Amino acid sequence: MSDESEIDNSDNVLAFTKRFDANSDIKEKLNFVKTDKSPHAPYRCSHTSILVDDHLRQLTCRSCGAVVEAFDWINARAEGEQKIEWELKSLRKEIKEHRDGLENLKREEVNCRARIRTAQFKLNELNMGIYKAEKENG
Repeated sequence: MSDESEIDNSDNVLAFTKRFDANSDIKEKLNFVKTDKSPHAPYRCSHTSILVDDHLRQLTCRSCGAVVEAFDWINARAEGEQKIEWELKSLRKEIKEHRDGLENLKREEVNCRARIRTAQFKLNELNMGIYKAEKENG
């Protein structure tokens, strides 16, 4: 009887020498890296809700009460709209590619079913030939 403590299981042990994040070297190569938001950072208003004052000709944030520079606010909204437009275009392109791929898969499915039917007919004919040959010989 062998003692289990003498068995060498070193081949079954995984070595954790690689990095867990395969892309962690990317941040090391960048010139500018944006830090992650600290959980202790103060609240920063994004000025999404705006009050337009016609008399004073100014924009005021309804959330924090700060006077907002009109051009900067409009420019920020326009940049956001451009990002949305770009995302929508890329998503629509992706949807079209998936639809084309789906059509190809449907066509391939029809072809495969037809090949299976043809193979079943050939198999049936072979089985009938084998049955007849066995019946004649046996």
